[in-house]
Amino acid sequence: MIKKDELQNRIKCIVCICSLLLTGCGSIGLAQEATFESAYENEPPQEPVDIYTSQTTAVIEAVNLESQTIRVYLTDRNESREFTYTGATLINDKYGASMSMAQLMPGDIAEIKYNSELEEAGSIALSGDAWSYEDVTKYTFDEASGNATIGDESFSLDGKVQVFSDGKKIEIAQIIKQDVLTFQGKGHTIMSITVDKGHGYLKLINDEAVLGGWMEIGQTIITQIAPDMLITVPEGSYSVRLSSAGVEETREVTIERNRETSLNLGDIEIPEPENGVVTLKVTPQSAQVYVDDTEVETTYPVRLSLGLHQITAKAEGYDTISEYFEVGAEGAVVKLDLTEKKEVSGNSISSYQESSTITISLPADTEVYQDNLYMGIAPVTYTKTAGTHTITLRKEGYITRSYSIEVPDDGKDVTYSFPDLDPESSENTVSGNTVSGNAINSDSTDSSSSTDNIVSGNTVSGNSVNDNNEALGNQQADKQ
Repeated sequence: MIKKDELQNRIKCIVCICSLLLTGCGSIGLAQEATFESAYENEPPQEPVDIYTSQTTAVIEAVNLESQTIRVYLTDRNESREFTYTGATLINDKYGASMSMAQLMPGDIAEIKYNSELEEAGSIALSGDAWSYEDVTKYTFDEASGNATIGDESFSLDGKVQVFSDGKKIEIAQIIKQDVLTFQGKGHTIMSITVDKGHGYLKLINDEAVLGGWMEIGQTIITQIAPDMLITVPEGSYSVRLSSAGVEETREVTIERNRETSLNLGDIEIPEPENGVVTLKVTPQSAQVYVDDTEVETTYPVRLSLGLHQITAKAEGYDTISEYFEVGAEGAVVKLDLTEKKEVSGNSISSYQESSTITISLPADTEVYQDNLYMGIAPVTYTKTAGTHTITLRKEGYITRSYSIEVPDDGKDVTYSFPDLDPESSENTVSGNTVSGNAINSDSTDSSSSTDNIVSGNTVSGNSVNDNNEALGNQQADKQ
């Protein structure tokens, strides 16, 4: 049997052994931990990996804040790409100061770093060597030679130039001389054009009281009033002054970009007639026309005193026609078709060629206006006049569009084909609204309501020249 003193001694020995073991294990653990921390602290810091390895100059096309995406045109790849961005994406102005994604506008030129595989933008900075000319009204385009002028300075008009209106891409041919523009580029190359102030349309309804008279739209437009006009007007608010025999009226209108405003003149009281409105339809259109020995312009209606008048029409290569007509209070329409002269040359009979023509072939079944005047329903052919003209295409239920064309003075027939009109979107239709009694139609509101729906790839097939009335082919002017 173990004695009490012996048991106590054994317990003391066991406690001492356990203490030694515990103390030793703790020292080893602390030593190991100290060695690990020392090794970690002495290891050199790791450089962060830059995953945005692609970099180029780009033109901003659209920013979608909701989906956190940005669409850009990559100049080196000649293509449009869409990238995502995050709160970590660096956005800087041309001076290096921070800016928000919402401050980037279509047409801005930027230097962008991105990851092509992830389709993610790492940084976007407005280009420091890009220039910008704003609110430009004096400019010209010569797409054939690839040149343009801003004021008196010449620039290269790159075929890759990006053109924007209301945040959407358009063709350069859709810019007309009344538009106010912003140009951006590098060196002497224009890279983007933005329409700052565009144009809309004014249509007169129930205009019988002022036909043949004159209309002044602010200080912008002065024109004689012809039937079925569709007038392109810079966007803004205007006083419209209408004057005709016994009529002096002023109306207020507001023209919105790409929209049609109808001005109803049905409330004008027509005074007791002392004269009548005469519409002259003479073929060929190049003929010289005289009424009572006074030369008149057949493009517009003519106001003549009531009673009997004589009309004479003559044109080179045609027999001259002279006849009488009567003008009543309700007016008159006079039609003359001149007959071509026949000349005997040896044993053959040759006829004079009629003057050259312009044909608008597409889009079919659309109303065609040249310089505000109604020319007919496409396909339509009319007498050619050289120079710069504005062609407007209109169709109920579709967006009205205007194009600027340069018609050569070469004595040849010319044919133009334009892109199909876009249908109106129901959400853009303005119904029941009136401004000073003038109904506003959204014929020209763009059907695209999202920045992602960008109109691109449209071409104007124009300047197909044919000798002897045979088409020699369409010359494509693809702006994209």
